[in-house]
Amino acid sequence: MLKGNQSSILSYIQKSVGLLLFAICGIAIYYQVIANENWGQLKKIFYSQIISIQFSDWLVLVALMLMNILVEAIKWKMVVRDTNPIHLGTSLKSVFVGQAFAFFTPNRIGEYAGRTLFLSAGNKLMGLAQMAWTSYAQLLVTIFIGVVALFLNITLYPGINTDWLFWIKWVSPFIGLIAVVLYFYKRQWTAKLSFLNVLQIDHLLKIKLLGWSLCKYALFIAQYFYVAYLLKMEIELITLFLSLAILFLCLSIVPTFSFSELVVRGQLFIIILTPFYSNKMNIVSLSSIIWGINFLIPSIIGTSLLLGFRIKR
Repeated sequence: MLKGNQSSILSYIQKSVGLLLFAICGIAIYYQVIANENWGQLKKIFYSQIISIQFSDWLVLVALMLMNILVEAIKWKMVVRDTNPIHLGTSLKSVFVGQAFAFFTPNRIGEYAGRTLFLSAGNKLMGLAQMAWTSYAQLLVTIFIGVVALFLNITLYPGINTDWLFWIKWVSPFIGLIAVVLYFYKRQWTAKLSFLNVLQIDHLLKIKLLGWSLCKYALFIAQYFYVAYLLKMEIELITLFLSLAILFLCLSIVPTFSFSELVVRGQLFIIILTPFYSNKMNIVSLSSIIWGINFLIPSIIGTSLLLGFRIKR
């Protein structure tokens, strides 16, 4: 009888954990967005811009977001293939749920926990290490392109004295080089540290991850270009690209929560783009629309997917 009661309790916990996670994520999204003191101000700033965008244009932006999620799902499926093979559909779910968890955690670290929910019980810790490789590949692309853009554009920003200018311009390429070397560095650990060898992945997979990460980066850039076109921003594409590369680099370094990231993203983008474009309202609108498409909507979808989730034994 006791064993039967324990089994019933365990079954109830397994079935209800999805509802609990749904409630946590839903409440977090509400307080991070709707109840946030910055929301009313931001809504007034870009409301007129949003309603001017046609429905078909929104569909294009959502399609680009889904392509972005698909690329991330492919990366995730590739990196866990040997230890925990999953279908592409499961990988997509895990990416959406990871977005939901990332929404209310600093620097999006909750995404790791959300992704591993869909892995088998014995492979969750391994999944954390494997996801670190996908994140590192994306970070490497961001750093490499960002430091090149910083090298090219740093002289155009006022307020940077000669000493800082020298160090930033010539040290930043070395940072990118070090990041590349560390990514491809592989060592066989021995003795007590031999368990670290299982965390390694082969160079071919690393190259594939970089390729898909570059594709994801290009999709982000395409979204920004498209919204800038919709907002009729008169700015050269190469200037916008270099500014975005520097923005992505800064965002990869600055610690933020998802909603504060919206505010930080807008302020940083104003600082970076102001030397080339003076309409601050358009800059904030551009940044906010991208944030809503790429972070808020996937987080809501991921939260809804948690309703059907059952914890694995």
